[in-house]
Amino acid sequence: MYLRRAEMRDLPQIETIIQDGKELLRAQNIDQWQGNYPDTKVLVDDIQNGHTMVLVDHNEVLGTAAVIPAPDKSYTGIDGEWLTKDDHYVSIHRVAVSAKHRGQGLSGKLFDAMFAEIDKAATVDGIRIDTHPQNKGMQHVIKKMGFTETGHVQVMTDGENVTDFAYEKYNHQQVPAHVE
Repeated sequence: MYLRRAEMRDLPQIETIIQDGKELLRAQNIDQWQGNYPDTKVLVDDIQNGHTMVLVDHNEVLGTAAVIPAPDKSYTGIDGEWLTKDDHYVSIHRVAVSAKHRGQGLSGKLFDAMFAEIDKAATVDGIRIDTHPQNKGMQHVIKKMGFTETGHVQVMTDGENVTDFAYEKYNHQQVPAHVE
């Protein structure tokens, strides 16, 4: 099992995994990803911009997420306070794992692999993420992976502003010297 940047040939598997995520959220009566977002255009843009990472085993994509370098327009305003005070962060969006392999700890493996990749960038001090207030499963994963809740952010989804919980974690074991 390994992490790599997605290629356009991965798009069908990524779309299936995103659809799996939408169906799981719908089954839990969570109003997240229930419209068009994330749609094929967003996923293609992520791949073409080199943002999509995929967790792969034997040529099968098991999980996917977009790792986006700062500045992230979703995170320009926060009702709260980020841990890092500059643009030395990356954002993680559109995290999903295959329904065929649910219950195998793939979310943790995906995050661990992304953290290892992000850690190679010495200029990245913080890792930011957000999720819907009703998405208790993702909140659990985010907290388990060492993120701290920092407040609320307004994100645009399917043409509406949605208030999500915001989280951040330091990329390195120690607090960066230039963080206030």
